[in-house]
Amino acid sequence: MIWIRAFFMCLGMFTAIPCPYRPWDEDARPRMTAMLPMVGLVIGAIWLALGWLARAFLPTMVAAGTVAALPILLTGMIHMDGFMDTVDATMSWRDAEERRKILKDVHCGSFAVIASILLCTGQFAAAYELLARDIRVLLLLPAASRCLSAIAVSILPAISHSEYAKGSKHMDTAITATAMLVSIVIASFFWLGICGGIAILAETVAYMLAMAWAVHSLGGVSGDLAGYALCVAELAGMIAAAIL
Repeated sequence: MIWIRAFFMCLGMFTAIPCPYRPWDEDARPRMTAMLPMVGLVIGAIWLALGWLARAFLPTMVAAGTVAALPILLTGMIHMDGFMDTVDATMSWRDAEERRKILKDVHCGSFAVIASILLCTGQFAAAYELLARDIRVLLLLPAASRCLSAIAVSILPAISHSEYAKGSKHMDTAITATAMLVSIVIASFFWLGICGGIAILAETVAYMLAMAWAVHSLGGVSGDLAGYALCVAELAGMIAAAIL
């Protein structure tokens, strides 16, 4: 039962998906990170199902806008918020301490606005192309990105003000998430073919590069950085799938 509670706690915290069962158990809290990939599969399943419906019943441009907006709406914009905060901090080109202060600042700067516009434009363009192809990759993109987030917050040093600085690192979570990521990559090659597999690999590389840049700039990982890398990675995966 504790793993079930951890799953629904993770679902309630990191998504806006309606769910009548929203428990909170401090004993299950350390297991929430391990449930991120499972929550990613739920998001991916809804994204794919609504993408199929949008393609079937909506004009192409409207369907593309719907597909592009869904990962932002399904997560309650929590990862987009982290993306914007991180961009504001890393693009300020201040010293590390000042960048960390900007990361915590509740105000939205011009860098965040510009970057979010570019992100949404990229997602719309990729969605438009994807709708003419095989959109099954949408199922796996959120699961893979959340495997990477689970690994990152489990093994990387945390910024002092981050919620991840309060607890100990969980290598078992990182190992489990890595095994799940490898399984997703292998499944993508078998289920989606070489193009789908490359799209998941592109997402993985993009996440690692984005996280490496953010950690280098800010001196550690946090939930905001995980959201930033996740947004970049899913965009990269969509673009790769649209191009191939």
